[in-house]
Order: sequence, then C-alpha cells, then structure tokens
Amino acid sequence: MPTVRVMLYDPNQVFSASIRPLLHRRGDIPIEARSARALVSADAQIDCCLVALEAVSRNRVLTDCKRPVFLITDRDDGSVLRKAVSVSAAGIANTHIMPGELLHAIDRGLASPPYYDPQLLRAALQPAPLLGDDDALELAHHLTPREDDVLRRIVRGEPTSHMADQMGVSVSTVRSHVQNVLGKLGVNSRLAAIAFAINYGIDTVREKHPQLS
Repeated sequence: MPTVRVMLYDPNQVFSASIRPLLHRRGDIPIEARSARALVSADAQIDCCLVALEAVSRNRVLTDCKRPVFLITDRDDGSVLRKAVSVSAAGIANTHIMPGELLHAIDRGLASPPYYDPQLLRAALQPAPLLGDDDALELAHHLTPREDDVLRRIVRGEPTSHMADQMGVSVSTVRSHVQNVLGKLGVNSRLAAIAFAINYGIDTVREKHPQLS
C-alpha cells in the first residue's frame, strides 16, 4: 500500500491523538496543520486532510482546500451533515466509534466519497419516521427517472444552479423536481433526502431492481 501523507487539523485533540498512531503504524505520514489556513495552502505532496469540524468556523477554508477533506465531529445531531455536504467533503464521522473503525471510515470516504456516519444519517432523518426497508423502497419506487437523477445529485451535494446547467433545464424546474423528490420520500429537506437515500441503501437496491431507476 502506498504511503499517504495526511494533514491533520485538530487543535483541541478531538481525534488526532488516537488516529495518529494508527496512521504511523501502517506507514502513513501525519502532518500537523498549525492553523485552518494551512489547509488551503496544502501542496501537492499532501494526499488528504482530516479536519475537526468544530475547529473551522468558515466554510470557505474547507471549500478552498485543494485536497480531499474528511471531517471528524463529536456532535451527534444530523445537522452537521449539512456542512459536510455544503463543502463537498469526502465524508464525515463521529468520534463515538473506535479509532480503528474511524480509520476504516476515512479510507472508505477517500476511496469512494462521500462517506456519512450511519448514526448521523439516522439523526438527520428525524423528525421523519424511520421506515422499514420495504416501505422505504416503495417510496423510492415512485420517483421518476428524472427525479432519481435529481436525488443522486442531491446526495453528491450539487447546488441547484449546477444541477440546472448539467441537466439543461431552468433553476425553477430543478427546484420543482427537488420538491417532488422530498414529497415522494416523505422528508422535508435535502439533508433528510441524503440521509434517506444512504440509510436505506437506495443505490444498492436499484442495482438489484433496475425498475426503481
């Protein structure tokens, strides 16, 4: 496995003390960032950045980072997913999991982004009711192909204007599709739609049942 150079920004030692030895053990090179601005200036030798979410007050720092960013948080409410999506993070995980599991989550997020902590996804679904898998798939079955495309773009964190450009439609049309998606899934926000799609494995099910696409 090639050596990975990882920039850590965790001034309050939320996760770095436990994750640093694991990175060393497998031959990766952790590099401490002295300030949030160091994330923006990370050079091409840095492969990725692990960032304590609460230590960064300005989203611009994360969106301007040229390396993939994985966020770590000690909060357990689903609203933190909104920030992860808004900055196109490779993933987000909560410090409640063991260090080894956290490292695995980080690897998954960097290899196939985005990765969202299952506990945060469940929290983001509230106050929408948690459904059985069959009921959730029945709701997803009612999405049209266009709405399915919009849902996938929501999960990727695409803003409305970017969706409109990519789909060749107006912003108002995209907004209409988004509202249709939310209504059919029984959720009240894009964040909850992301949580719904990932929590119930909608993409996995569509692979097995193409009629859902």
